[in-house]
Amino acid sequence: MKPTLHCTVLTRRHLTPRTVRLTLGGPGLIGLTPRPAQDIEVLLADAHGNRVKRHYTIRHARPRVGEWDIDAVLHTGGGPGSTWAASAEPGSPVEFVGPRGKLELRPADGHLFIGDETSLPAIAALTEALPADQDATAVVETESPADRLPIAAGRVHWLERGGHPAGDPQALLAPVAREIRAGRFEQVYILAEAHAVRAVRELVHGAGVRPEHVFAKGYWTAELRPAVTSRNPT
Repeated sequence: MKPTLHCTVLTRRHLTPRTVRLTLGGPGLIGLTPRPAQDIEVLLADAHGNRVKRHYTIRHARPRVGEWDIDAVLHTGGGPGSTWAASAEPGSPVEFVGPRGKLELRPADGHLFIGDETSLPAIAALTEALPADQDATAVVETESPADRLPIAAGRVHWLERGGHPAGDPQALLAPVAREIRAGRFEQVYILAEAHAVRAVRELVHGAGVRPEHVFAKGYWTAELRPAVTSRNPT
């Protein structure tokens, strides 16, 4: 079991109207180099004082100076994670476990990344880490164009949720099917709401991509959160 680390919020800034970047720093982070898309498990308390955990992707790491950036999507009426991300200011203490996560990039002629707001930091980090000779395509659903962030992929298909509920897989299925038919992807990464992940994974497997070439992870669950929140359910 990884030890609990302690650090401090150094800076905060908005990347979009709903996405905030918190820079964490402290001696415990010096020399730690996470893999792309690994996360931290922040230890928080809910409204009743119960201990809870929330996960946030490490967007950038600067191990020489002991600094990590994490990005969080904010929403109205959120739980402990969103409340923490919305209120954390420079000087605020942070207790967490990490880095953690099993996702690893494998060499491939073509990579397909599928996700939503919650996985944008991971998709951005993964596409930036790919060698220049490996092609990447991304299909990403957001609430609106204001939620978009840069992705280092040769092709990015942005979807707007509009009036559809967050976590409904229908918006992702058709564009993913088109990409699978049009391209040759040796590695597929599905990072979104749990039900959407299952539906997209079945589609990808049915299209002939072998299970060992598909990494699928639910970043949140619709029954637990009626709206998209941060890196994981808040």
